[in-house]
Amino acid sequence: MSITIEKNVAIPMRDGVVLRADIYRPTGEHPCPVLLQRTPYNKEFLPLVGMTLDPIRAAAAGYAVVIQDVRARWASGGGVFFPYVNEAADGADTLDWIAAQPFCDGGIGAYGLSYMGGTTWLCAASGHPALKAISPTTAPNDFWRNHFWRDGVLQLSTLVMWALRVIGPAALLRRGLDLPTLGTRLVELVEALDHFGDCVRERPLDRLLAAHPEDAEFVPFLFEVLRHPRPDAWTESLLFSDRHDRVRAPALIIAGWHDMLLGGDLSHYAGMRTRADSAEAREQTRLVVGPWSHAMFLNYVGQLDFGFRSSGYLLDLREDLTQMQLRWFNRWLKGDATSFATDAPVRVFVQGANRWRDEAVWPPARARLTPWYLRAGAALCMQAPRADERSDSYVYDPEDPCPTCGGTLLMPPQYSPGPVDQAPILGRRDVLVYTSAPLAEDLEICGPVTLNLFASTSAVDTDWMAKLCDVHPDGRTFNVCDGVVRASYQAHTNGTTGAPDTPIRRELDLWATAMVFRAGHRLRVIVTSSDFPRYDRNPNTGASSFTATGSAPALQTVFHTSDLPSCINLPVVG
Repeated sequence: MSITIEKNVAIPMRDGVVLRADIYRPTGEHPCPVLLQRTPYNKEFLPLVGMTLDPIRAAAAGYAVVIQDVRARWASGGGVFFPYVNEAADGADTLDWIAAQPFCDGGIGAYGLSYMGGTTWLCAASGHPALKAISPTTAPNDFWRNHFWRDGVLQLSTLVMWALRVIGPAALLRRGLDLPTLGTRLVELVEALDHFGDCVRERPLDRLLAAHPEDAEFVPFLFEVLRHPRPDAWTESLLFSDRHDRVRAPALIIAGWHDMLLGGDLSHYAGMRTRADSAEAREQTRLVVGPWSHAMFLNYVGQLDFGFRSSGYLLDLREDLTQMQLRWFNRWLKGDATSFATDAPVRVFVQGANRWRDEAVWPPARARLTPWYLRAGAALCMQAPRADERSDSYVYDPEDPCPTCGGTLLMPPQYSPGPVDQAPILGRRDVLVYTSAPLAEDLEICGPVTLNLFASTSAVDTDWMAKLCDVHPDGRTFNVCDGVVRASYQAHTNGTTGAPDTPIRRELDLWATAMVFRAGHRLRVIVTSSDFPRYDRNPNTGASSFTATGSAPALQTVFHTSDLPSCINLPVVG
């Protein structure tokens, strides 16, 4: 089928601002279903906007595909870009415009990765009658909880990298700088990113602002985010924020075990299955979780190869992400009742076994929550601790934070996301390590993972971080999932307050995983208080590191007795 591509088509918004889109559609005058993607990353950049669904293949399959630059980005009009502020209204206006076009047959689907997944959910929250299905991939739910903060801790790397690397260059281009000045400023942005890790005492952002204080105006959202260390009315207004009760279109939710937005994707699925505004949306929403990191759908993740069938380019040796999503939209926009008729509600990739598996529900109903206890002598086992078991302590010094080593990252390329050998941090004096005996048989877990940590600190405020790891027979230790919590945030949300040096139960949400720990492997739990520069350092003084004038070391103590049984809770299946 031949296709026609229309460039920079004007789409007016209710306030008169004109947004522009490229439209890929079958040649001819026959109406067809439409797929919409709204992006801040340049509609011309096909490697990104076509990463999960190729618009040319979709047009050849009988769809019109509208890829739109969001307000204040690239070819679209508007003032200074601010994430999500206008996306709900602009998305609804764009749906109105598409539905009125002669090339639209009355059915629209929306899709996209990351930020584009966020705009997809906001389109769905409009309840627009023409929007029949959505397919958001690794998409945030709540602005504060999913984008730049996690349980009270600022995701420094995501905030700074997104501002400087993704948003900064285009924002500079829109300022109308002369070419020599523009070239110099772009080089400065690159230099700031190249030296991102060298920012314990001097941040790349600080260096930029010292030279160019006016930059606070071209990326204002960055500084506004720092003014909201806890969720509030402003942060709740920016994104979707659990508005699943407004959604009538079923969703195909695509996620990754090592993706920084996994928590958002899982909350989306739970919200749709219980609160969506139609029985069809509740019953037909689907979840697919691969082993991937953010915007990387390869079989090689971090330092591990999960096998070619894990690749988004040939899922289970059957189809790629484009074909899977076209099957989804065929079901809802073309009336193909056989498409997706036999697909399970949940499809997860089980790491370690390196196979896809269908599940009827998430989390799997057969998973048994099983505690593994942190014990004296750096042990980890299923036997509860004794009453007199000694505690473990370490000193967390904000001036010497534990460095980032893998995980659900969105950071400059020198930091590898996903499973990475933890050897560089295992010997640090501010890291506690608890390890099981070699497993006599395979152990499979599938579902949410939490850590109940009974701990005290000498600080006014501090952070706690934990990783669940898989120790291979050769000694390599690979992170599986992790969590973090700020003590003051937890106290604010559930009232767990106490004087310094008082043991308090901390619950760390390690999100979820599907993993087989093979016989001969060992389980390992790592506990520390920093993961820098992935997360901002807690200065231990009660002040934000952006306002603190100094920091203080803290004595951190982890307890494991019968009264204070620190443990990691694993969803064991099989």
